Amino acid sequence: MKHILLALSLVLLSSTLHADFKPEIKYAEVNDVKLAYYIRGEGEPLLLINGFMSTMSMWDPIMVEELAKTHQLILFDNRGVGMSTDTKENHTTMQQMADDAAALIKALGFEKANVLSWSMGARIGQQLLIRHPDVVNKMILCAANPGGKYQDAAAPDVESKLNNPDLPNDEKIALTFTDDAEGKQAAKDAIARLKAAVAAGVFPNDFATSKQTVERQDRARTTLWKADNSNFEDLKKVKVPVLVADGRSDIIDPPKNSTMIANQIPFAWLAFFEGGHSFVFQSSKQLSATVNAFLQ
Repeated sequence: MKHILLALSLVLLSSTLHADFKPEIKYAEVNDVKLAYYIRGEGEPLLLINGFMSTMSMWDPIMVEELAKTHQLILFDNRGVGMSTDTKENHTTMQQMADDAAALIKALGFEKANVLSWSMGARIGQQLLIRHPDVVNKMILCAANPGGKYQDAAAPDVESKLNNPDLPNDEKIALTFTDDAEGKQAAKDAIARLKAAVAAGVFPNDFATSKQTVERQDRARTTLWKADNSNFEDLKKVKVPVLVADGRSDIIDPPKNSTMIANQIPFAWLAFFEGGHSFVFQSSKQLSATVNAFLQ
């Protein structure tokens, strides 16, 4: 019976997605790499920056569907991720990926864009605010981390599991949701929504990330980020409107990080949602409504 209900839910979800929309993957040459991207929706541009090992297909279909109603979404793969290329030499840092994002905005002909960033993407987002404030209209930082001595780091066992290449993906995914029945169900539902979006053809089948890219990103998000005290210190100079958001039960980038960042950025908004690090999936409808209100 459970299998029948799950199959039925996937069919119903597929039918509610915009079946007439098919992502057209294009490439922008920036900073010696080719960034894969596609555009969906109409309105002001909204760039989505994803996190560690995550491609442009790893966003909640519910959120993408909702935000695309009033925004021109720009979904892309960071350097080395998914369909994007990388350089032979390792230039992967938060600063470099922020430079890439700024260059992508300009390459697409936009003077400014709103930006929604999540997880490691929110670290890139902070650097985008600091290094390229001229291209950012408004910024949303989801599950952010201020870096250096200021960060409230994940517990050693959590970080160890995240960085363990032998740990099954489903166990890593479980770390990003709350460790209860509701969180376990939310994780299953999120995966089902992603599979349905790909099956319906509204999301590209883009989930692969090479071992080299994982190693490069991991170095950038751990070794280099832990040594960077300037990021948090520079946030006090930010003049761009910023919404900081996190899940109340985030064990990867604990909520204290978001509170510190919001207190450091002048006039920043701060919002907490039900869920863990993947609250962008677990509370996607509530987050979408908040983002729309912030961007008005």
